[in-house]
Amino acid sequence: MKNSLNKTARWSTLALALGIMSTISVQGLAAINWPGGGGNDTTKKSKDYKKGYKIGQEDCVKAPKDCKVLLEDVIANPGWGETEPNDHPSAADRIFLNRFYKGNTLDKFDQDWYYLAATSPNQNLMINFLGDQNNYTDTAGWLVKVHDRFGNVIATFDTTTTGTGNVYRNGDNPEDTVDPGEPLLAKTPLSDAHIMLTTLSFPGRYYISVESLEDTGDGRAYHIAAMISPSDQMSPNPDSNFQDAETEPNDLQEQADPLDSNVHIFGTFGRKWVRWFVPPEDNVDWLWPGCDPADISSLPLGQDNCNCDHTVPGNICVAQPRNDGQGTWEYAYDYDNDWFRYHSDGNEQLHFEMCTKGNCDFTRVHVRIIYVNNSVVLLDGPILPGVSFDLGAASPGTYFIELSPEPVDGPKVDPESGVHTVDDLTGPYNFMLRSTKLPAHGG
Repeated sequence: MKNSLNKTARWSTLALALGIMSTISVQGLAAINWPGGGGNDTTKKSKDYKKGYKIGQEDCVKAPKDCKVLLEDVIANPGWGETEPNDHPSAADRIFLNRFYKGNTLDKFDQDWYYLAATSPNQNLMINFLGDQNNYTDTAGWLVKVHDRFGNVIATFDTTTTGTGNVYRNGDNPEDTVDPGEPLLAKTPLSDAHIMLTTLSFPGRYYISVESLEDTGDGRAYHIAAMISPSDQMSPNPDSNFQDAETEPNDLQEQADPLDSNVHIFGTFGRKWVRWFVPPEDNVDWLWPGCDPADISSLPLGQDNCNCDHTVPGNICVAQPRNDGQGTWEYAYDYDNDWFRYHSDGNEQLHFEMCTKGNCDFTRVHVRIIYVNNSVVLLDGPILPGVSFDLGAASPGTYFIELSPEPVDGPKVDPESGVHTVDDLTGPYNFMLRSTKLPAHGG
């Protein structure tokens, strides 16, 4: 049976923790199946249940998907909305967690500000974004920014390209299921919400702003919800009063953010949950020429079937492609690339520092530096957090820097989809470019 009582107990724990259930009737199962419990341990059942309940609750809150709890199972229905004016932090609307809010924007000069609070260091903020109720999946056309209590931008997300689908609800067909054998679940608009994830450094107030990219003056509605959960980030976060941050979209070279010397830049790799179909492998049957397995009269003289051993010298065999499989669906996070540009007057030494302002929780980042639109590649490879290097900028012009995630075992690009995938990447990155003007003619 696929849905075991153990899974049911874990699901019920998270459901109760999130307020969607008022009672639970699996105390005995919790004491038996969860850590700290035993089948014959009747004298300590209450104590063991409490211990197992707490461990199970913490595990499920950290990874709701593993407990088969999806966003649409715990988040409230839309029904709350913004209040105008809320175009400034001082007039921001409070946004309660786990509830969608409906907002409207008229053009790029109309911003909607919301505020919430983190209660402990290094908490994950997950923003879920939907379009108008007439077409929830049409989320193109907004910038969503996360600000610290001083208004500094700590993360920027383009709703056109960042995130899609919190999880797949076992697909549309039995062959598409994430876990084969699981019952099919009806998809809801929340299944296609664009998800934006960043880590909040310190406890306290944070702001979320929504800004339209359109200037037609036509009003557009959107829906936004926020969830806060613990993260596994252990390293200290940088001071919130940093100098600058990336702006989205900057996924293409022509969208590169400008850099100034001696200014630390902070950014976050946007990601989305994608899937692609991997077709089954083709097999080959080797048959005698003109032989039809369905027609016994076509068998060659002295043969009782059409199979031909092509490894035997002298045999003339015909290859017959055969496909027996159904194919499979693969799932992974797809991360965006971030582009930056620096204009040099020439005869400079550029000093690049990665993750020196604050620690980064990933192992390494891929850095590519080019000069004048791909004409000269100066650097193309991984760099570890805390590492710095020097680069000469002899010629005047624009130098482009591209940052992209890279797993520990090297570039991982799916051959079927071309998607650059990484298992998981959390926390922001930071770097700095320092320019030193060299004496004329190198003397």
